Amino acid sequence: MLVSLKNGDITLDDVSDIFRIIYSAAAEGMAEIWLSHNGRNLPALAVLVNGEYGCVNYFGRNDGDIMLSKGCGTEEVLFEAGGIEWSAPADAVIPLDDVLMCVKEFCGNEKLPRCIEWQDGV
Repeated sequence: MLVSLKNGDITLDDVSDIFRIIYSAAAEGMAEIWLSHNGRNLPALAVLVNGEYGCVNYFGRNDGDIMLSKGCGTEEVLFEAGGIEWSAPADAVIPLDDVLMCVKEFCGNEKLPRCIEWQDGV
């Protein structure tokens, strides 16, 4: 799995190593982590974390095939996306544990993870 971070890319085969990166990033505050298989650009999973919260975007193989996590949050949460602060709508925010379930499923296959609900992304 290619893991793209603010300070560069690394390749990891063990999902527990990816979990450690996500936990560490979330503990430090806001972070954006991209995951893709075998160095291909698509499909990809963009993981945004901030403390105990996350937001996940799935970018499929086709142009415009973008899905956004569907959560049941009650308030907007700030994330860093593309180097800028982005206020995610409450209905896109999910708990960090759900983010990790998505990552685990995506690492197993490159299809849209089915462990959470999704909504159309932008």
